[in-house]
Amino acid sequence: MQLKFRNEWNHLLGTFNQVLFAIPENENLHIFILLINKINSNCRAAINLIEQGFINEGLMIFRSAIETVIYAKYLKLYPEEKEAFLYLSDFFLIKNQFIYYKKQKNNTAHISSAIQISLQNIENNIRQLFKTNKLLRDEFPVSAPRFDENGIKKLDKFFHKFSQKHKFPSQKVHDLLGKIKKKEAKFANTHFDLHDIYYEYYDKNSAILHGNEKYWNDQPHLDEYHLFIVTSQLLRILVIATDLIQDHIPEDVYNHFNQAIQRLTKLEQTTLSPSFSPIQNSPDPRINS
Repeated sequence: MQLKFRNEWNHLLGTFNQVLFAIPENENLHIFILLINKINSNCRAAINLIEQGFINEGLMIFRSAIETVIYAKYLKLYPEEKEAFLYLSDFFLIKNQFIYYKKQKNNTAHISSAIQISLQNIENNIRQLFKTNKLLRDEFPVSAPRFDENGIKKLDKFFHKFSQKHKFPSQKVHDLLGKIKKKEAKFANTHFDLHDIYYEYYDKNSAILHGNEKYWNDQPHLDEYHLFIVTSQLLRILVIATDLIQDHIPEDVYNHFNQAIQRLTKLEQTTLSPSFSPIQNSPDPRINS
């Protein structure tokens, strides 16, 4: 039974890859191409880990894919926020580089030539970002970043303050769901509710994500219960992701993908006993209020 599901998971991922290749080059689709590629990578990594027996780790990565699906849908409904997304994406990338930079600069005992090159590249990246990123340029207190001792302190203070003021949107899933529901409770071409996809396995995925001891010390077997969870999450994530760009891909590619969806759905419905279906979580009051 496991082999049947593994084959269908990978078949579905193969057809989803065809969907990605069929998305046309279009400036308006650029963000969705980026996000859907991330979703694809997450799902492939999750399935690979699960097939290797690391089920909890796979479910943790599915959590990331689910949050990305929600954020992609949010940007579809609120396109005016795309520019802020790009600014913040650049910022958090550079912030992570700066954390590494600061630690290496404090390592006065020995800095190899390779590390010196790496630090110089980070300095160049930060300078370039402050030239091109309007959001950062408007808030940075000086005309250009410097990298002497005083300049690094100013940058450190700025990065900390900026990240407190501007949380990355995908970290605020509850708020995003609330705003999405105001415009569109369900996807036009699916029966999946965004609230359900996030909260159905929220407790389990959260416990895994935040390192609950029993989930790391007691790796489960790929039994019917976990086959159901993995299949349900993979189906929902890929269907919703494809719905975002369905109008821009050839009909034959979409039909091929849809056939793979139907094959896996039929296998799920005919093979897995309803008694193994996970109990859904209670609706989050913040979303329904």
